Amino acid sequence: MIWFNGDLIAADSLRVSPFDLGLTVGLGVFETMVAYDGQVFAYDLHHERMVSSADKLGLDVPNDRVIKTAISELIEANGDHKGRLRIRVTLSGGANPLAGGDEAGSVMVTTCDLPAVADKLPVRLTWVPFAINERGATAGIKSTSYANHVLALRHALRAGAGEGLMLNSQGQLAEGAMSNVFLVKDGAVFTPSLMSGCLPGVTRQLVIMLCSELGISVQQSELGTEDVEQADEIFLTSSLREVQAAELLGADPSAVGGITSRITSHIAEAYAARVREELS
Repeated sequence: MIWFNGDLIAADSLRVSPFDLGLTVGLGVFETMVAYDGQVFAYDLHHERMVSSADKLGLDVPNDRVIKTAISELIEANGDHKGRLRIRVTLSGGANPLAGGDEAGSVMVTTCDLPAVADKLPVRLTWVPFAINERGATAGIKSTSYANHVLALRHALRAGAGEGLMLNSQGQLAEGAMSNVFLVKDGAVFTPSLMSGCLPGVTRQLVIMLCSELGISVQQSELGTEDVEQADEIFLTSSLREVQAAELLGADPSAVGGITSRITSHIAEAYAARVREELS
């Protein structure tokens, strides 16, 4: 079952207008959240980012009570009360002319199961030849115009990696194809600033806050390929990955952080504790 414009319907019965701008030109935004045993983590932060992204694209966002109700009804309808779930909320531009119009867009909420966190292993990284346009209209927006990132991920998978590292038009590290990137060097944590064009990830935001609470120096700065290659540890963040250790494809494992890396593990444990605390 999915939730679409106020109704619970079977996914295979959904009909979307062929003129919907979310479908035809990618004018839409989406949020991906994780529910643990039926409870969504960091919902308020996700909703805040969705409102911000939608505002930049001129899209309306339903009252958060509507979305909360939709998520609750969908979890109940699918019997998804155990384990980790991916919750995706998508807003489209509706069947409007390209210049804009008054017709409201559509809202869709979907769920699917996720593997247990314990199943995660360090992910291998590779550079991809697709750049982030940090000055583009959709920079920093979780937009449904997502082909650049999907192609980056597919390139990485074909190369034998699990995630692709993306530079911006200035040759600076921006983000992973599906994640934010953090580096550890000499006990301090570094991540690309939002000026790089990276997505302001919710998990990224939480990790920056956790580092401050843990007394770990964290800097949002300009980073390049050498910073990645010389890092003591690398880790990725996203709602689905949480905090996941990473290593460059083909790198010497003894020179790159792994799943037992001290600072990465410390932050991952603190993140897991924050999830338990919020949902307890």
